[in-house]
Amino acid sequence: MNRRFARQVILFALLYYLAFVALDGVIFLFSHVPPKAVNLDGLILPLFAAERILAWPRLILRWLWPGESTPACLNLVMTVLNCLIWGLTLASLKALWTKAQRG
Repeated sequence: MNRRFARQVILFALLYYLAFVALDGVIFLFSHVPPKAVNLDGLILPLFAAERILAWPRLILRWLWPGESTPACLNLVMTVLNCLIWGLTLASLKALWTKAQRG
């Protein structure tokens, strides 16, 4: 793995993390709007489905250590691994797209 690709993986992992945290914040914000004011259930449910898709590597990693005795640092490790998995996936897709564009 060359340095440029490694930098792209890190960059995409950070961008993924920021997008995931922003999506989580939007869901949190929308879920606290009273339904009598504005019913946002039709918007919250697709956002929650998108969040579940973005978190699937973390859910798979969580199955490795089920139960209530999960160490606290495991959540941090799973978040980092989740970001790196998505960063690697996105950087690989970008590399394939660039290679396909060049012909």
